[in-house]
Amino acid sequence: MIPLIPIIIVLGIVLLLIVWAFASIPVYVSAKILTSGKSTLLQSMIATLFGSIVYVVTLAIAHIFFHSFVISFLIAYFLYIWVFKSIFGVGWLKAIGISILAIIFTVMIQTILTDLWSITFLPSPKWSI
Repeated sequence: MIPLIPIIIVLGIVLLLIVWAFASIPVYVSAKILTSGKSTLLQSMIATLFGSIVYVVTLAIAHIFFHSFVISFLIAYFLYIWVFKSIFGVGWLKAIGISILAIIFTVMIQTILTDLWSITFLPSPKWSI
């Protein structure tokens, strides 16, 4: 009998790495645009990984202390931007620009993939006329 647990763990790790790589692409394109081509895919992957970890941990801890999603979100987003600022070596405005542009690119990619192949990464709104 084939042990399924190790196979599931390996497949889960591979899937996680694939999702991480795809999630880094909008950050990479945004950073390339706003850093005049000085950013690398590795920087974007590191920023995506550490930015996400910092954001989730900060959001959880801040929510415990402040009991407010808005305050927790603002603190977590500030630290997320700080990660981008540090990794890409840009100022605060460019770091905010990278994050906002990455969101726009993510929504664009999501829309294209959903329309072409019905692949979704984000919850898609149901449009009705």
